[in-house]
Amino acid sequence: MFVNGAGELDQKHDQDLRDTCVMLLDRAGCDLLTICDITGHSYRSAQTIVKHYRARNAARADSGIDRLELQVRKEGMKS
Repeated sequence: MFVNGAGELDQKHDQDLRDTCVMLLDRAGCDLLTICDITGHSYRSAQTIVKHYRARNAARADSGIDRLELQVRKEGMKS
C-alpha cells in the first residue's frame, strides 16, 4: 500500500512500478531495446507505455529536426 497525494492509502501493483521505470529510463535517454532489456517488457509493450505517457513536446521535436539536419549534412545530402 502507498499513500496518495490526498494522504489516503492507495493500492499499487508491480505493473505501476514497471511502467514508471519505463518512463524514467525513457527520460534518461535509453532507447526502447535497452528499456526492454532492463524491464522485461516486449518492444510493443514498452512502445505503448512510452506513447501513452510521453506528452508531445515541441522542443524535443525541434531538437530531433536539428539532429536530422546535421545527419543529412554529414552524409552530404542536399536540403
